[in-house]
Amino acid sequence: MTTEKRINQGYEIIESCTIGSKEIVIGYHGAAPNPYVCWYCKDGDNYYQGYYSNTLAAAREKLIDRYQSECHMPYNQNGKLEKLHMDKT
Repeated sequence: MTTEKRINQGYEIIESCTIGSKEIVIGYHGAAPNPYVCWYCKDGDNYYQGYYSNTLAAAREKLIDRYQSECHMPYNQNGKLEKLHMDKT
């Protein structure tokens, strides 16, 4: 299975997860001052609310925080909280 690389502002998307209609992604750009970023993504190419960091651990922590916040939003309630599943691309 071949997956096409996704890139935004020079950052390659390396991890992602979806909750409801939102996707939360982590990008990596080795030459950037802050090489990791955590964005919300809409429609696969509309990235917003970037959180830039120096470590993958910090970007993952932000992704988990955002995921947990989304789990508690009324529009994502389906009677149970979903377990976080991240896709590494």
